[in-house]
Order: sequence, then C-alpha cells, then structure tokens
Amino acid sequence: MNLINKIKFILKRPKVVIVTGEGRACAAEAIRKVLRQDKNKILIIEAELPPLDSNYLTRLIKNSSLPILVVTHIGDIPFDKDFFAGPREKTKEIIKLAKILPAQGFLILNFDDETAREIRTESRANSLTFGFQAEADFQASDTKLNTGTNFKINYKGNIVPIWLEKLFGKEQIYSALAAAGVGVIFDLNLVEISQALKN
Repeated sequence: MNLINKIKFILKRPKVVIVTGEGRACAAEAIRKVLRQDKNKILIIEAELPPLDSNYLTRLIKNSSLPILVVTHIGDIPFDKDFFAGPREKTKEIIKLAKILPAQGFLILNFDDETAREIRTESRANSLTFGFQAEADFQASDTKLNTGTNFKINYKGNIVPIWLEKLFGKEQIYSALAAAGVGVIFDLNLVEISQALKN
C-alpha cells in the first residue's frame, strides 16, 4: 500500500473482513457472495496461515470502522468427527490480531476446531462461532448430498435451508456458515444469506 492509498484508506475508515485459516479461500469467496451488494464498501482480505503479514493487517484493523477477523480452521477436517484440533503454533500471529481487535470488532471462529475456538479467550471483541456442534452460534444440521450439498443453518432458533450446488464437503459448509456470520453482522437475515449462497 503506497502513501496515497494509505491516506485514502485512513480517511475512509472502511469496514474490513480478514479471513485466515486453512479454508480461507473458500470462505472468502462465500463472504463475497453474501456481501455482493456492499463489496465496494467492504475490504475482504485473505491472510495466509502462516505467515501472516501482521504489520499490514494490524494497520488495517486499527484504521477500520468495523474490523472482522474470520478463522476458518487450523487443523485438517476429519470426515467422521464433528470436532478436531489443529497445531497451536499456527495461531500465534492470529492471536496477535485477535488481541488488537477493538471491543466493537468481531471475531468469527470455527467452534468445531478447538484450536480456533480458543482464540476467543484472547480478544475483547464480540465473538461468533460456527460448526456442527450444538454449542456453535451458527450450527449446521440435516446435511444431505445429491447434486450438491443441502443443509440447514440454525441461528438463535431461526432455521433456514442452504443449497450449495455442485459443492461437496465440510469445508464448503464451514465456508457458508462463516459467511452467514459475516452477513448477520451486516444486518442481513438468514433468508437473504441463503439466497446469496445459492449462486
């Protein structure tokens, strides 16, 4: 980011969504679909894990009017379990970012990945979780596969079906759940989110 762009960025104080973890590319794409109406006003960044360019990301967070950090999953996703854990050494840079998130910021974490879930204890920001377990804020259930993946999202007792055409696997479901979390922060309802994810 050159000096002129830095000044423009600071003056605009845009909303920023930083997506990290092993499923960052898929999740970032789902988030773009959900936020498609506002994508010119919201900066969506994929941050490789590791290494994270923490100096650049720190500046983004500190100069954002609404910073959101999304952590997809740290470990490999097992097909036969709803919970797992990744290597904790991979979260060091993520924890640094979580610590500087302001109280009005948001942390969106994969509840099923114990290593990702633990990051919320390091931050004062609002936190939302997603996963297959009942304790997750955005819970996936009733998964069915045919020419794509069909499942339901349960958020605060509201249940909406999601259809991901020609997409299969837990990573795609996690990506949709993470995108739902971001969408809700931007005042979208689950029906709107479901419609956006159809594409």
